[in-house]
Amino acid sequence: MKEIYCKDCREKLPEDDKVCPNCGGKKRNIVVILEDKIELHDQIKGKIKENGFRRPVKEFKVGDDLYRKSGKWSHIKRHINRKDDYYKEIVKDKTTGEIIHKCEEPLSKHRGHGSAKYKRKSKDEQPHPQLLENK
Repeated sequence: MKEIYCKDCREKLPEDDKVCPNCGGKKRNIVVILEDKIELHDQIKGKIKENGFRRPVKEFKVGDDLYRKSGKWSHIKRHINRKDDYYKEIVKDKTTGEIIHKCEEPLSKHRGHGSAKYKRKSKDEQPHPQLLENK
């Protein structure tokens, strides 16, 4: 938004006036107002590691996350427990609180998502080697 004022009498002027109709002054003050919107998003995540395991035995992620399928910000709760073979994820719409996605299953069955795209060569093959360490 832009507003123009006479520098001498401080009268508001139309944009096309070169001379102030009130005092005849030619000096102008131009006020430009810029507005923008800022959104803040927070998230906390953590990992628990144990000796003998290459990857963390537990991971969690809670907070705001950009949901790729919709391109909108959502609230996510994700828990991964490799020792107990457990995976849980709940994604909710931030504005309505509606559950967009919910998944609770053994981690060994959670395939084809994100970093879980490890593919077995055959159906009889054992679970991912990382899941078998120290069992």
